[in-house]
Amino acid sequence: MRYNISMKENIKIFEYENKSKIIVENDKSANYVAFAINVNVGAGDEKEEQFGLAHFLEHLFFKSTKNSSTEELVVKLENLGAMINAQTNDTKTVYHFQCLKENFEKCAEIFSDMFFHGLFLEEEIDRERKVVLEEILRAKDSPHQVAFINGFKALFNGTRFDHEVLGTEKVIENISREEILKFRKEKYAPNKIIFSVCGNIGANEAKDVVEKNFGEVLFCKETCEEEAQPIVVSPKETHILEEQDRNQAQVYVMFNSIKATDENREAFHLFQNILGGGMSSRLFVELREKYGLAYSTWAELYSCKDFGMFGIYIGTHPTKVKFALENIKRILKDLATNGATEEELVKAKNKIKSSKVFALDSKISTAKINAVKYSIYGDIPSLEEEFKRIDCVSLEDVNQVAKQIFNEKKYVVSVVGKNILKSDIEVF
Repeated sequence: MRYNISMKENIKIFEYENKSKIIVENDKSANYVAFAINVNVGAGDEKEEQFGLAHFLEHLFFKSTKNSSTEELVVKLENLGAMINAQTNDTKTVYHFQCLKENFEKCAEIFSDMFFHGLFLEEEIDRERKVVLEEILRAKDSPHQVAFINGFKALFNGTRFDHEVLGTEKVIENISREEILKFRKEKYAPNKIIFSVCGNIGANEAKDVVEKNFGEVLFCKETCEEEAQPIVVSPKETHILEEQDRNQAQVYVMFNSIKATDENREAFHLFQNILGGGMSSRLFVELREKYGLAYSTWAELYSCKDFGMFGIYIGTHPTKVKFALENIKRILKDLATNGATEEELVKAKNKIKSSKVFALDSKISTAKINAVKYSIYGDIPSLEEEFKRIDCVSLEDVNQVAKQIFNEKKYVVSVVGKNILKSDIEVF
């Protein structure tokens, strides 16, 4: 038994008894089809002895199957003109491809082989360990990424999100084939999987292709109902300084913030845009244009179903770190005390609306976003509905967010650079 849920005129969701789903968005203007397998399993599903396993498993998806070698898989897909990739983050792993419509069924068949029939050969696992270890080393060589990771780990200390998605060298070097297969079997349950299609293809046609190739998931009787523990943010250390001999200091200020389901999420996005969302934002105008402190500075909002983080970044000269942090604090205080202006709010609304429209040009982004939205909200709002929610945000709503961020007691300052005193970063 299955259910056909018609959410919008051009979007259909097929939900199966085991809670797996197919989402199809029919875009007749598109010249190709995009397909994503969204698995709601990420770094937050790992135990300490598994740190990095979800991401490692993503890498192994592209290796030999019972029907094809690694090289043959790549050749088959590239012969069809397909573009393939995958990503892992704290909460999900996504495998995806895009191709011409006439090649969709064949590409889905190859992806099905990769999803179900991977051999996980010892020699390929050992070879891929080296690749992932190099990826970890590359991250360590990026001071901007180190500052982010150090701050994120500190902010979410003691929660299931207090480690880097790439994992640790110790785990990657020692994880066994049996442990990898066990993790996949236990975590990749049907109710955690959404197949998402976007492009010039009808809902029933797309459904038939996905059912034919992924029926083993859609019609499976097994599920995995895990009750997620609430995230309690309680950073042990609020000011983290890592010494690196670099010409520029990388500075992150991170605050505990809203979950993606928060009713006030649009106000947070608008505040983020006003504070640090472009060349006319407060951070850019003050820190770059007025004082010449940075080439790059911005604010960001990272929200998912279980937690959220509001971050402020600046890359500046090590001797300017204290001054930069003092000014970030001043800018936040001014917004919390005096508020944003109506002009800033109108501008932020227009910028966010534009970004949503521009994102629609990428069908693979749309396919992935549809899966994420449905996972979180149980709905895929139309562009008009999203615009309406944005338009309903008042200046007072945004100014309340400014007060909330400025008064947030759970925050972390993370800095990477040379010749910086701890007291320099404790001004925030």
